[in-house]
Amino acid sequence: MNTDFFDRQSKARRNTIWLIAMFIIATIAIVVGTFFAVTAAASLMPRRRQSGELALVDIQNPRAIRIGSTVATGAALLILFGTIYKVVMLRTGGGSGVAESVGGRRAFPSSNDLAERRLLNIVEEMAIASGVPVPPVFVLEEPGINAFAAGYSPSDAVIGVTRGAMEALNREQLQGVIAHEFSHILNGDMRMSIRLIGILHGILLLALLGKLLFRSFAFSGNRRSSRDTGGIYLLPLALALVVLGSLGSFFGGLIKAAVSRQREYLADASAVQFTRNPGGIAGALKQIGGLSSHGRLNHPNAAIASHMYFAQGVYEGLTGLMATHPPIEKRIAAIDPSWNGKFPKVKTELQSGLSSDARVAGFASNNNGDAPLHVVEQAAEQIGTPETYHRFYAAGLIEQLDPALLEAARDAYSARAVVFALLLDPNGTIRKAQFDALSHRVEKSLVELTRKYVPFCVKLSDKARLPLVDLALPALAAMSKPQFKAFMRAFSDLAKADTRISIFEWTLAQVLIRNLRPHFEPVRSPVVYYYGLQKLTRQTSVLLSTLARVGHGAEDQIQMAFAAGTKRIKVPLELLPESECTLKELDESLKVFPNVAVRLRAQVVDGCAACVCADGTVRVREAELLRGIADLLDCPVPPLIEKAG
Repeated sequence: MNTDFFDRQSKARRNTIWLIAMFIIATIAIVVGTFFAVTAAASLMPRRRQSGELALVDIQNPRAIRIGSTVATGAALLILFGTIYKVVMLRTGGGSGVAESVGGRRAFPSSNDLAERRLLNIVEEMAIASGVPVPPVFVLEEPGINAFAAGYSPSDAVIGVTRGAMEALNREQLQGVIAHEFSHILNGDMRMSIRLIGILHGILLLALLGKLLFRSFAFSGNRRSSRDTGGIYLLPLALALVVLGSLGSFFGGLIKAAVSRQREYLADASAVQFTRNPGGIAGALKQIGGLSSHGRLNHPNAAIASHMYFAQGVYEGLTGLMATHPPIEKRIAAIDPSWNGKFPKVKTELQSGLSSDARVAGFASNNNGDAPLHVVEQAAEQIGTPETYHRFYAAGLIEQLDPALLEAARDAYSARAVVFALLLDPNGTIRKAQFDALSHRVEKSLVELTRKYVPFCVKLSDKARLPLVDLALPALAAMSKPQFKAFMRAFSDLAKADTRISIFEWTLAQVLIRNLRPHFEPVRSPVVYYYGLQKLTRQTSVLLSTLARVGHGAEDQIQMAFAAGTKRIKVPLELLPESECTLKELDESLKVFPNVAVRLRAQVVDGCAACVCADGTVRVREAELLRGIADLLDCPVPPLIEKAG
């Protein structure tokens, strides 16, 4: 089983726990510091004795302590509610919210900008090769060379790339950068990084409040008489909050640096494994070193996501103590030990056109269209570890798609028609009923578009159906919320029009719901409740029983397939009758598995693979169903193909 992927996932979760612990320690330190600072400041505030003379409040005076306690409590509440507010806001906006907050603009395939289209082409290849949905891409109009991935999960992830990176890097270098960002998506780094933004927001609010009080003091000073001392009370409080806010900024910088640096080395190494081209990512890093602005971003909010960038995006001081990234020289040396230490002169112009550099690998299957048996058997070994031959396959698959169909899948309006066309039944009577149902849900023009793309989808090979949907996901995510609801209702009507739901329809529905919902409504991250499968024997039995019955006909073959899966999962299971192996039962059973520890989920994928392979033949739709189930379990499996060469 692939231990690297699960080790990285586990480490990301441990880092999140550590992050919360550091936040609590920093908050306590700031609150305690606020109490003593404000109490000391209150002791210097003048008060009038009964005689009318001014006097200083002694630091041990209850009044000073009361003021200090009140302000410290207020600081604690400010940090707490500031953090909660930001976390909730990020939960709603997801990766898109982060990208837009730093000046990102959505890039669409219809753009006439060759640099943007080349970038989108690379992202599509990488996504299909990784077994994750194609993420939306945002362009930052910044001269520095930089990029980032943001989101809570692959379903709501986005990729952001600067104009400098798009125009200064050649295709191989840009592939290295994008592969680095996909590593963050696959390894669980994004969730930790986006939570870091929310958690630190509360701490940094103190400095903001201090600045506001300073402005209030300055404004009151212009309007009050010299005998009115009300404004003077604001001055020591504002000073204390600014100092404590600076302390919060210091803690925040340390936390970001501690969490981020080592993950960058891991992402660099993963990018090299993915592309099998150390020169690509090393070349990108050298280009950054040779550019006068390096990876620096100029947007006012650039600092909030500094730990997410491919390279150091904001100034972090002379000492490097709070640098969120390792020195660029060390990163290059780790990838290219023979580097001479010299940076090239950077040309900021588009380095290459749209044509793919990939060799068309094709789908490695036998003459019957079956998937390679031994590859499917090792599906669990491939989780989260795409390699360069997967990328070559993805590039070849995209090139083989009809240009008209590919263009439609990338368009926000016609992508819906493409999905509808994929669902249409070859039986004329059933198809008529489906079109009748569709006409009651969507406008006439969308129905006509669906008719237009039916011939293209009929010619589509089985291996290209789900990848085509993956390519359409960014366009579908651009729908409005009402359009999304109407789209899903129409999808449901089409699937049910023939009174049965096929395996492909079910898989397609799961892909769409899982990967589109986070763009339109808040989706809670799964919490691990189960560290063993003993309490989930019913759900696991449903899963393996359904797979055994889908891929095998005779009862002895079904029993053999079920036994093969049970042997891998290593938990006593019961082969269920066909009446209990409905897709509805499968849907309900799969809902609990995201709450299972990640290594156990991989064990489930391993059992499913053994079940599918038991009869020695794996058809493409069985392989894609397996990949769909793995996706629902947050175990992204690259295309199940034969390794070239």
